[in-house]
Amino acid sequence: MNNIISLSGNLLLIICLATSMLQSLNLFTANSYTNNNVKLFSTIQFTSIVLAFLILIFLFTQSNFGFELVTFHSHSEKPFLYKISGAWGNHEGSLLLWILILTLFNFLYSLSAERDKLYKNKVIAIQSILIIGFVLFSIALSNPFTLNESPQSEGLGLNPILQDPLLAIHPPILYFGYVGFSLVFSLAVAGLLSSNINNVWAETVKSWTFLAWTFLTAGIALGSYWAYYELGWGGYWFWDPVENASLMPWLAATALIHCVVVLQKKNTMQSWTVLLAIITFSLSLMGTFLVRSGVLNSVHTFASDPGRGLYILSFLFLVLITSFTIYALKSDGIDKENSYSIVSRDAGIMVNNWVLITILFIVFLGTIYPLFTDLVLNTSLTVGPSYYVMTITPVIIILLLFMIISPLVNWTAGKLSNVIVKMRYVLISSLTLVLILSLYFFLFSLTELTIIFLCIILILTSISSGIIYSRKNIIITPSLGRTLSHSGFGLLLLAIVSNAVYSEEKIFDAKVGDTLKLSDNTFRFEKINQFEKQNYNSIQAIFYLMDKNKKVEKFSPEIRFYNDPPTITSETSIVHRLFEDIYIVMNVTQATNSISVRIHVKPFMTFLWIGVILIILGGVLSVFIKNKKINA
Repeated sequence: MNNIISLSGNLLLIICLATSMLQSLNLFTANSYTNNNVKLFSTIQFTSIVLAFLILIFLFTQSNFGFELVTFHSHSEKPFLYKISGAWGNHEGSLLLWILILTLFNFLYSLSAERDKLYKNKVIAIQSILIIGFVLFSIALSNPFTLNESPQSEGLGLNPILQDPLLAIHPPILYFGYVGFSLVFSLAVAGLLSSNINNVWAETVKSWTFLAWTFLTAGIALGSYWAYYELGWGGYWFWDPVENASLMPWLAATALIHCVVVLQKKNTMQSWTVLLAIITFSLSLMGTFLVRSGVLNSVHTFASDPGRGLYILSFLFLVLITSFTIYALKSDGIDKENSYSIVSRDAGIMVNNWVLITILFIVFLGTIYPLFTDLVLNTSLTVGPSYYVMTITPVIIILLLFMIISPLVNWTAGKLSNVIVKMRYVLISSLTLVLILSLYFFLFSLTELTIIFLCIILILTSISSGIIYSRKNIIITPSLGRTLSHSGFGLLLLAIVSNAVYSEEKIFDAKVGDTLKLSDNTFRFEKINQFEKQNYNSIQAIFYLMDKNKKVEKFSPEIRFYNDPPTITSETSIVHRLFEDIYIVMNVTQATNSISVRIHVKPFMTFLWIGVILIILGGVLSVFIKNKKINA
C-alpha cells in the first residue's frame, strides 16, 4: 500500500512538472494549443499539488512510519494538530507547501481578467518556469514521499518548540508573503519583455503586491509574537539571521508598494518599480537558501544537506542573472519623462524608498558578512542587536520625517511653509505631550525623545489625513489604508522605543513562600505543581502578584520535559495589561531546594501589537477600499 501512495505522490509531482513545462512554452512560441489552454493547465498544476499535499497530511495524521519524513518528524502520541502541522514543519513538507502556493497564485492569476492575452500568457509562462525549478528540487533532492528502507514502529517526533498553535499557521502565512512576490516578479519580467510597464500595468500589480506584502507582514508578526511568549528570553525580535531573511524582502516590498502607487498615479518610476519587484522576490529566494541550506544554526532551519543548499543557490543565481539581464536590456525604453519639484510627494516617496533601501543594505550586510567571514576567512564574527540599533536609528529618524511630510504635499509641487501651517496644531500638541512624558519618566535622551516626538506627529497627521469631515458626512478616503499603516507604524516604533527604555528584568533564586520585588510589583511564590500530559511531563511554579496582601494576578511558568524527541523547554507566563506586560519564566536549575525565575516588566507591549495589527489592516484596506461616505 505504501508503495502505491509513494508512487501516487511522485506521479502528481510529475504531472505538475509536465503541465508547467507546457505552460513555459508560451514564453518562446505562439503555439495556439498552449496559449488557449492556460486556465486548464493552471488548474491541473494546482490540483495535482493540492492532492499531493493532502496525501502528505494524511500520512502524518495516520502516523505512517513507512515514510522517512513521517518517521523523522512525527510521533504517534503527538496531538492531532501537531501531526497536521508536522507535514510542513520540515524541509520536504515546507518545500511542497511553497510549490502549492506557487501554483495557487498561478491558478488565481489565470482566472483574472487581463486585457492583453499574450502578456497574460507570458506571465503564466514565467511563473511556470519558477514552478519547474522547485518541483525538480522536490523530486530530485527533497522528496516528501520517500519510503523507509526498513519501516519503523515509532517516529522521532516534531521539535517541541514547534508544537505550538501559532506555529501551525505561521509558516503558511509567511509563505503566502514570500511566494506571493513570485507573481509580482513574473508580472514585472513579462512587462519588461512586452515593454508594457505603465499605469495600467501598475493597477494590476498593485493588488498582488499589497496582498503579498500583507501576508508577509502578518507572517513576520506571528513569528515575532511566538518568539515573545514561547522562547522565554523576553524579547520579540533578536536580529536572528533567519528573522532578517524575512525582514529584507519586507523592506524591499514596502519600497515597491510606494513605487507602484506613484506609477499608477503619474505613470513614472517604471524602471525603479521593476527593479524593486525583482529584488523583492530575489530576497525571498535568498531567505529560502539561508533557511534550507544549513549555513545557519537556528530554530527556524530545517536542513543541513549541502546538495540542497547548492541547488537553491544555483537557482537563485539563475533567476538573478536572467532577470537582471532582461532588465539591463529593456529598462531604458520603459521610463516615461516626468518632471517634478523637489518639494513634492513624488520626491518624498523617492527619498523614503532610498531610506528603506539603506536600511535593507544595513540588514543585508549584518546578515551576510558574518557568513562570508566564516566561509572565506574561517573566522567567526557575531553581529549583535547593538549594530542594528546604532546604524538604523539615524536612518529611521529620516524615514519618519519624510513619512510625515510626503502625504501633506501635492504630487507636482508644494511649499514646506504650507506643510508647517497644516501641521501647526499637531506640532504644538506633540511637543507638549513629549515634554510632559520626558518630565514624568525622567527621559532626557535627545535621540529617544526625537523618535517619540516624530512618532506622535506621524500618528496624528496620518489619522487627520485619512478622514475628511463635512457638515453632513464623514468621508473615508481611499488613503485610509495608508492612514492605518502609517499610524500603525508610528505606534509600533513608539512602543519599541518606550519598551527599550523602560523595560526591567531580574533573575531570582526563589523558594516556596518567598516574596520577590521588581519595580513597584510584589510577587509571592505560592507552590510548585507537577503533572503529566499526553506527550510531556511538567514542573509548574505558581506565583501571585500581590497588592496589599491581596492576590491580584496568577502566573504559572513551566518547565516541560518531552520524551520524543527528548527535549526540555521553558513555558512563559504573561499577564497582559494596557500599558505593560508582566512576564515570568522559569529557568532549568541544578538546585534542589529552589528554582531560578526571571521576571520582566515590559511596558507598552499591547500598543506594539496594536501597531502591527493596524499595519496589516491598512494593507488589506489598500486593496479593497473605495470612496465611501458614512452619515454623521
